[in-house]
Amino acid sequence: MYRSAFLSLLLVFAFLFAACVAIPTKSEPAAYTQAVVQDAIRLYNNDGRQAAIDHYSSPDNVDGQWYVFIIDGDGYTIAHFRPELVGRDPALRVDATGYFYGDEILSATEVGKWVSYVFTNPDTGEETLKHTWMVRHDGLFFGSGWYETE
Repeated sequence: MYRSAFLSLLLVFAFLFAACVAIPTKSEPAAYTQAVVQDAIRLYNNDGRQAAIDHYSSPDNVDGQWYVFIIDGDGYTIAHFRPELVGRDPALRVDATGYFYGDEILSATEVGKWVSYVFTNPDTGEETLKHTWMVRHDGLFFGSGWYETE
C-alpha cells in the first residue's frame, strides 16, 4: 500500500516537473534548433544509425526551414533531405559569398557549436544567412539551422 502511494506521488511530481520544463517554440529559433538536433541524437541513440539516416534523408524530416542533416567523421554528408547533397565532398562546403564553412562544421564538439553561412532556405528558395547548430556525437555530426529574416 505504501509503495503504491509512493509511486503515485512520484508520478504526480514527474508530471509537475515535466509541465515546468520550457519547450522551445519556433519563435525562439536558436533554442528550437538545438532541440531539433537533440531529438535527432535521441532518435539515433534509440533506433540506431541506419534508422536515423533513413529518417533524416527523407523530405518528411523537413519542418519549414528546419531539417536535420548528418555528416560522417570524414566530413561526408550521409543524411540530408536533398539527395544531391548526400555523399557531398567536405571540400565543397563553400557558401555563395565564397566562405569555406566546412572546417567550422567539422570542429564541432559534443558540447555543440554554432556555424553561420549562406545557404538555400527551403521555405523561400532564396540564398539566406543560416545559423547552424552542430553537435558531434558517436563520431558523427548532427546539424540543423534556422535562416535569418530581414
